[in-house]
Amino acid sequence: MAASSSSSSAGSSPANELWRALGAAAGTPGEMTPLLEKVRDCAWKITDADVAGLDAGTLYEAVLPVAFAAADEKRRRAHEAIDAG
Repeated sequence: MAASSSSSSAGSSPANELWRALGAAAGTPGEMTPLLEKVRDCAWKITDADVAGLDAGTLYEAVLPVAFAAADEKRRRAHEAIDAG
């Protein structure tokens, strides 16, 4: 049985740290942070307005790593839940 994890959505998980770092590295943290939060938490709610004015390169560099990190975090939690059950 795996050890239990004390991670929470408000905690400091690797995925959370990654999206914060990427938002800051994008050069416009105030502009990118809301988009990165949507990518992490509710990607289905992203609209054209969320990405207006951003070029494709910026989107790929910032959004894809956050999306992969969020998916990996969900995968990790699922494995922990299976191991705990």
